Amino acid sequence: MRIVRWILIAAATLVVLAGAALITLTLLINPDRYRGNIERVVSHATGRPFAIEGHLRLTWFPWLGVRMGRARLGAAPGQPGPDLIDWRSARMSVRLLPLLLHRQVVIGPIRLRGAVIHLWRGPRGRGNWQDLLAHAPSGSSSSPAPPVLGGLTLTDGALYFQAQGKTVSVTHWRLHVSAWEPGTPLTVSTRFVLQGGPLPPAGLPVALRLRQLRLTLAPLTVSAPAASLELADTTIQGSATVRRGADGLAGEGTAALSVPSVRGLIGRLGLKMRLPKNPAALGALTLDGHWRLTDDALAVNPLTGRLDATRLSGWLDRSGGAQPLWTFALEADQIDFARYLPPTRKHPKPFAVPVRALRALHARGTLTVARATFGRTTLQNLRLQVQ
Repeated sequence: MRIVRWILIAAATLVVLAGAALITLTLLINPDRYRGNIERVVSHATGRPFAIEGHLRLTWFPWLGVRMGRARLGAAPGQPGPDLIDWRSARMSVRLLPLLLHRQVVIGPIRLRGAVIHLWRGPRGRGNWQDLLAHAPSGSSSSPAPPVLGGLTLTDGALYFQAQGKTVSVTHWRLHVSAWEPGTPLTVSTRFVLQGGPLPPAGLPVALRLRQLRLTLAPLTVSAPAASLELADTTIQGSATVRRGADGLAGEGTAALSVPSVRGLIGRLGLKMRLPKNPAALGALTLDGHWRLTDDALAVNPLTGRLDATRLSGWLDRSGGAQPLWTFALEADQIDFARYLPPTRKHPKPFAVPVRALRALHARGTLTVARATFGRTTLQNLRLQVQ
């Protein structure tokens, strides 16, 4: 028993000495001395200039961690525009014992504050982020175990995307990614305000949540069996599985859209259009469908829905290419056209079919209505065709 006691005392003494040594190193070593080395390593790994403008702080055990203030990863050489990303503060760490004993990278929770990301796509369709893939390390059979991630938290972030002279921005961005290791699902949730394009100046609040999300790297596959999206008053719930292959993206899933009031959504979006005189028109809208994505072509079949008292069913396709064509075949059980008439003008203009607007839609299909009414007039099996 005495021998065991002496062994325990010696072990405790070693632990105390090791802790004291680590504390001393933390107090005496100035991590800012290694700022240049870190900047050179990151610049070499990404092919972009990396600069740390804030101070560095180190932690040693059980996590080898670093905290830094403001930093930025610049644009690639020869690329115009602002930095790819900059942030006000960042915190990341790696667990020491798995790294030293098993060469396994266990990354602790990553926290970013005030990150601003600038993305743009050039005239030839190439994005300013794509060159980073050329610097990504390729795996091999002798590579160490895949990393274990402790999660990611982003607060007060922003993202700006520019293409074809138009800019879409994401502000007030909050993102949380749960801890993840290969073979296990994770949860992703984010909230932000979407601005740009035809949206109102104040933007639209967006919330996205992906549960039981699974990632496979070879080939790259993302599976989300439970997804929910909230855009203003609109809710979309469903599932998705997306794969990247030699021919581009391909995927399929389900989607269920619910709008409490189409009239209210038009107002939230700031759309300038004449609404029906009947205040009950353009009320609740629901759509359910199974979708398939092949590269940039989309198919929804079957598609069912309901607007006010009208039920819809059928299918919808969107072709790929520079000028996509919409094709559809929809059936409605009933509709009262008088319900959707706009307010009467003092000097009404004669009715004219909006041929130019219909042609601009690049659509072709048929709409069949089993029973259509307009005042005292009733039509059976009305068929409308768009060429």
